[in-house]
Amino acid sequence: MTITGFADLRSRGRNACDRAPGGRRPEPALVADLRTALVDYPHDRGLINLVAELRSTSAEFTRLWDEGAVGPHVSARKTIVHPQVGEVTCDCDVLTLPGCDVRLVVYTVAAGSADAEKLQFLRVTNGVHPDRSSPSGPGLFSTP
Repeated sequence: MTITGFADLRSRGRNACDRAPGGRRPEPALVADLRTALVDYPHDRGLINLVAELRSTSAEFTRLWDEGAVGPHVSARKTIVHPQVGEVTCDCDVLTLPGCDVRLVVYTVAAGSADAEKLQFLRVTNGVHPDRSSPSGPGLFSTP
């Protein structure tokens, strides 16, 4: 999955099932995770409406939904396109606390990798280059 212009998205548009950037297909693990949520909360009107909307707008989502897979989204590799440093590939792990809905999403990069260097640059400089310029527009870490 590639995420671009994340800060430009409405809060609901940040849902990876809701918006597969670049026309990419929904991830089977996310669809299975959404089905798990519906099993846990069968009367949640917002969840029911989200599934209905996704089924009406995405043939691929409908196909994956109709397969009936159920299960938590545990891990994935994701590429985030940041306006200052470009693509950053992260491992994404979802840690779930048993018996409740608390989830911790952890993004990591390999130590010493080019991706780690990009994140270090952003941490140290807040995305500002030595000439004190920063690209216009919102970045991944900005607020809408």
